[in-house]
Parts: sequence; C-alpha cells; structure tokens
Amino acid sequence: PSASQPLTASATSAYPFDLYAWQAEALSAWHKRGRRGVIEAVTGSGKSLVGIAAAWEELQAGGKVQVLVPSIVLLNQWATLVQEFLPQYDLGLRGDGHHDELSDVDILVAVVNSARLAEIDIGGQSALLIADECHRYATERNAEALSEETFESRLGLSATYERLDDGHLSVLDPFFGGTCYELSYTEAIKHEVTAHFKLALVGVRFDEEEREEYEEADGSARRLRGWLINNQGVTPEPFGTFMAEVKVLSEGGEGEATGKARAYLSAFNRRRQVMADTTAKQELLHSLVPAVRAAERVIVFTEQVEAAEESAETFREWGIRAAEVHSRLSSESRRSLLEKFANGSLKVLCAPKVLDEGVDVPSADLGIILAASRTRRQMIQRMGRVLRRKPDGRFARFVIAYVLGTLEDPANRAHEAFLGDITDVAEDMVKFGVVELGEGEEICEYLNDYCWEGPIPPPRMAPS
Repeated sequence: PSASQPLTASATSAYPFDLYAWQAEALSAWHKRGRRGVIEAVTGSGKSLVGIAAAWEELQAGGKVQVLVPSIVLLNQWATLVQEFLPQYDLGLRGDGHHDELSDVDILVAVVNSARLAEIDIGGQSALLIADECHRYATERNAEALSEETFESRLGLSATYERLDDGHLSVLDPFFGGTCYELSYTEAIKHEVTAHFKLALVGVRFDEEEREEYEEADGSARRLRGWLINNQGVTPEPFGTFMAEVKVLSEGGEGEATGKARAYLSAFNRRRQVMADTTAKQELLHSLVPAVRAAERVIVFTEQVEAAEESAETFREWGIRAAEVHSRLSSESRRSLLEKFANGSLKVLCAPKVLDEGVDVPSADLGIILAASRTRRQMIQRMGRVLRRKPDGRFARFVIAYVLGTLEDPANRAHEAFLGDITDVAEDMVKFGVVELGEGEEICEYLNDYCWEGPIPPPRMAPS
C-alpha cells in the first residue's frame, strides 16, 4: 500500500484462500487507487473471488461490507459465496423478503431495489461497498444505492463496464473512480483461467416471405430513425441513448413525434423478431445434432421464449435430453433445470436472456447462438457461459448463426466490436458458407475436433 493508504489485512497476512495471479494483480491495482475502482473481467474468470478477498480485508480490519447485486439470483449466489469463504462473519440479506440492516451484521448482501430505499447508519464505522454487475447502477434510481457518505472504499465488478448510454462515464466513474484493472479474453487465456476456444460463423437464408417481411420492417425502421433524428433532435449515437430517448417519446401524448417513436419501436422489434424466428435457424439445429451429441453440455441462446421452446423440442425429437429455461418458469423450476444440467441429466439448455447476466450456469463446452445480440455486453456474457476452464483441457466451441444480408451479417459489420475482441484470441475461427438442411457434416467435423494436445497448462496462481 502507498504511504497515504491505511494499513489493511492484505498488507500483513495472506488470504485464507487461493487466488489466481490475475486476481492478486487486480487487488493490487485497486489498492494503488486508494481502494476505489472498477475491475472489469470477462465472464467465467473468477471476479467474484476478488470481491470476497476485498471483503475479507475490510472485515479483518474491523470494518463492514455491503455487496450490491441487481437480482435475487445473485443475492443467493453471493450469500453462498460468503458462507463458503467468510463463514466466521455475520451475514445479512436485504431483498426477497429479507430486511437485515448493515448496522446489525458484518456483511450485508442487498438487492439494489431494496438497498436504494434503505437508510444506513453505522456510526461512522469504516465500510466497503462491492457493486456486482456495477454497470447496472448508472440509472437514476439505482444510483441512489451508491452512498457517498457511507462507503469510503468502493469496488465495482463487471464483465462489461461500458454502457451504450455512457452512464459509466457520467454516473459510475465519479463514484468508483473509473476502471483500475481489466482482464480481457487475451489476458484470461494467457493466465489459463478460461478455456481456449474456436468459433464457427454460419450463415442461413430467409425464405421469400421472411425476406419481404424483414425488408419492410428494416425500411420502416430506417426511415423512422432518420425522421426522429432530423425532426425531433433525438441523439443518434450512442445507440443506447437513442433508444432511451425514443422510448421516452413513445410514452408521451398523441402527437406526431409520439406516433413516430412508437412506430419505430414496433418496426425495430418486428425486424429483430423476423431474424430470430426464421425457420432456417431451427433447420440449422438439425444439422448440428452430431456436434451436440459429441459435446458434454450445450447451451442454445435464443431471442424469445418461443424460440427456446422450439429449439429444445428439436433436440428432443432426436432423442437428446434438452429443456428450455426462461423467466416464465418459477425460480424453483429454473433451479431444478440448472441442477439437472450440472449433474448430466440434461445435455442441452435452450434459453433467451435469462442466462445472459449473473446467473451461475454450470459450464458447457458448446454454445450455439441463434439470436446474436446487437450489444457487445450480451455477446460477452454468452461467451462466458461456455468459456469456463474445462477439467480435461478441451476447447470451448461456439456457433454464431446469422441471416445473410441482414443486420446480423458480419459482412455488414455486425458484431464488429465483439468479433474484434475475440478474433485475435480464438484458436481458430471459420466462416462457413450457407449450411442447408442435412448438410452440416463439415461444420460438425470442425466443432468435434476440440481436444487439447499435450499437458493442460495450469492456471497462473498468485504467490503464496
């Protein structure tokens, strides 16, 4: 620690658990910034343990810790982590029917919806705020949970800190002090904490009716976007800001601008729906059955619940144990399906956005992305579900399906930032031609050639 930094437990004793080398480096970088900053690390690399280590330091020094989470699922996951790694400290929960106060416990895990309503009184005692998925707290309401007065030490954790609306710059950076450490795909693979991977880009074609519907929706969306920018002064970039302003306009009265905003959102959603629901993507799943059979676990990412249900049914028709998991199911049902996926009772999970952020999904070795997201964040979250290191050293494999000549097509610069992130670090990436029904032999051979040759490199661990 610097001369001006208070002496903490990390300076005087080792952690009571092992850390990867990158985790120790990240903590050191956070200390150098006065125990404030955001640690941005790709999904599956172990950033939660960085938070646990920072919490242990604060608790050892006699302070208190609040962990801020965006969902009940993460409330329960963090509670489990605290019980496993910090069992000697009193744990409290706020949210999902729990109403504990930070003043009464050592470490409080709180859902943001409940935390922003709470008044915190710890009598001037030292306190650390750990904000998991911290990019979620840049909205006006969620930012109310970021207490300047209470938390002198502040740690943000995120796989994708940057926001499309630039809220990370205007709201989060002033509170956390900006990014102090970043673990990219390149660094994660160099440290051997995530799996090596290969990627297949596979094109499909609309049928004539789908093409007409897409072109009509696309033309409407483009015209309406231009009108909103030119006539209403809607901010064109970043896209998140544009959409936020359009949404506000759509909720107005009955004026022309409100009508145009509503029409744009309708055309935007219709265009996305046509790409997600094209029959060619479901036909592609039939062609991928040999690769699915050869995999240990498979996750299929869709846009809508209905597509997840249809995808699971496709694999069940082939005698493959598959299920759809989505937000319409009860939390108990979702938990049960994830347990079956973990123990091998299920081979394939088909899911829309419910698996995109935060949910602790048992590691898969094949990911099939049927509905590629416009956002880099969602694509990185999806990659992380499959990139966790494999015990036998096998590669992770990904299939990204896209409709030729649409916004999904890499030839139209789709996913440019995301593909730029991964192209240099993938062991291999192949762009296949259009795979027609029953013609998937070449792509399955590519996906099934995934074993690591030679000894598995161990992860880089922190010095003991």
